[in-house]
Amino acid sequence: GIATVIAAGNETGLAHHYAGRLSADTSYEDVELRVGKKEAERGFILELWSSATELYTVGFVSPGGERINRIPILANNETRIPFLLENTTVTVNYELIEAGSGSQLVSIRFEKPSAGIWTIRVYNTQFLTGDYHMWLPVQSFISDETVFLKPDPSNTITVPGNSRLPITVGAYDHRNNSIYIHSSRGFTPSGIVKPELAAPGVNVMGPSVGRRAGGSVPMTTRSGTSVAAAHVAGAVASLFGWGIVESNQITMSQASVKSYLIRGARRNPALRYPNEEWGYGALDLYETFRRIRE
Repeated sequence: GIATVIAAGNETGLAHHYAGRLSADTSYEDVELRVGKKEAERGFILELWSSATELYTVGFVSPGGERINRIPILANNETRIPFLLENTTVTVNYELIEAGSGSQLVSIRFEKPSAGIWTIRVYNTQFLTGDYHMWLPVQSFISDETVFLKPDPSNTITVPGNSRLPITVGAYDHRNNSIYIHSSRGFTPSGIVKPELAAPGVNVMGPSVGRRAGGSVPMTTRSGTSVAAAHVAGAVASLFGWGIVESNQITMSQASVKSYLIRGARRNPALRYPNEEWGYGALDLYETFRRIRE
């Protein structure tokens, strides 16, 4: 059997996502974005995604008050807007139907953006629900100074962790049972429950690279959702070994392994499940095997 286990990720900052909602009687919504000084040199790209039923256009207000009105949709064409007061150029591309998702994608590229508060004015062109999402780049491509002023920490799990089939894993601190602060959160904009599970991922001890004199293996501690995903990968291997290698359940599949882990997960009675941070609960391999044998 084969199963894919993916870290929920801590690359998307929790202030790098904005969840928007326009009402039927509102023509636009202002999204405020604080741009840091470090972005003035390298610039950045911002993405707006909507569902297949919606269409949006955008306009801008710069930190100096220069206003760019609603930019019309021009199919297969980029619109470059120079800001005279800011020495900034913003390029907008409307992709009406993105091939992989069927959703509208609005790509906004800032070149030499002035530091300060930028306002992105989002207009609804075709209304059904009024929902949309905006994302800044992952943390390694943007400074901590550039954030949405009213972010939504949910929906910060990115590709491939937000796809349906893999087992996506968040991280928690096994010493106090608190969620790891940098563990990305679900659910996906389409409502898929991600992550499915959480596993230990804070200051976990393990072998380091290389060997000491005398052949001993040095130890180290690591934190992150990749550490948590390794725990779940080991649990998956144990299940497949029991089911297929030992011929206890030779039809075991990725879907059944995921279900076994979810059913055996440890759940806090104070929380509701599924949960945006914990998924269906914390990994508990002992309870998973106990339920299989019931």
